[in-house]
Amino acid sequence: MLWAGALWQGQPPAAKLSVAQATLHERKEDGPAITPNYEYYSGELMYLSFRVSGFKAIKDKVDVRWQVVAVDPEGRLLAPPANGSVQEELSSNDKNWMPKVAHTLALPSQLPPGAYKLKVHVADELANDSVEKEIEFKVGGKPFPQVKELSILELKFYRSETDRTPLDPAMYHTGETLLARFQLAGFELGEKNKFDVDYGLSILSASGKVLYTQEQAAADSGSPFYPQRLLNGILTLNLTAGVQAAQYTLVVKARDHVGNKEAESRAQFTVEK
Repeated sequence: MLWAGALWQGQPPAAKLSVAQATLHERKEDGPAITPNYEYYSGELMYLSFRVSGFKAIKDKVDVRWQVVAVDPEGRLLAPPANGSVQEELSSNDKNWMPKVAHTLALPSQLPPGAYKLKVHVADELANDSVEKEIEFKVGGKPFPQVKELSILELKFYRSETDRTPLDPAMYHTGETLLARFQLAGFELGEKNKFDVDYGLSILSASGKVLYTQEQAAADSGSPFYPQRLLNGILTLNLTAGVQAAQYTLVVKARDHVGNKEAESRAQFTVEK
């Protein structure tokens, strides 16, 4: 949300163009300022507000342009730059007025932890002057896995989709549904952050015989503005009454169509009557 033009009764604007009262608000517009140790998380909404002081008025007219850019620790843009303007005609009652800008940024769904920055640029078109201000903020969460090639990570079995703790031991009964979750990392990105992966599964007997195969169980692709580095995979398989009580091996095979690479991971589970 972007807005400007509210009157503010405070100290007169400074003679020099500046970004004043820059604030990151917690959880909502005009909420309290975040604490110094506040950490944002992927997908969270960020609420920024600031005022502009020291602008020039000619014939009671004001023309101020602004831009907000958010970057990660490596300087990559989190989203397209946000731009706006304040073009007002002042009256005699507006001598202490400082325009206010409010901007809401939706953080990308997947961010590594670290120190990030908001870069605010303000230009006074009538004075041919500009100023910049940087605002640092922290993003928390787990570091991304450091892998050099396409990898299937954390292949684990679960009782249901809502479970967060994997089965240990991985044991099912006939008639139940096998559920496995994992992560894909190390896939390559193409133009405009394009990624394109799919994965399939096989079930092996204890002797290594292939009992069941599904070449493509699922696929995921996209071109997000901010690069995707990790994908969550899920597989389900109905263990019908005809499945024999024994130990089996789940084989997951993933394919990266941008990087033309493949990866495989295996995990054992047991079926009981």
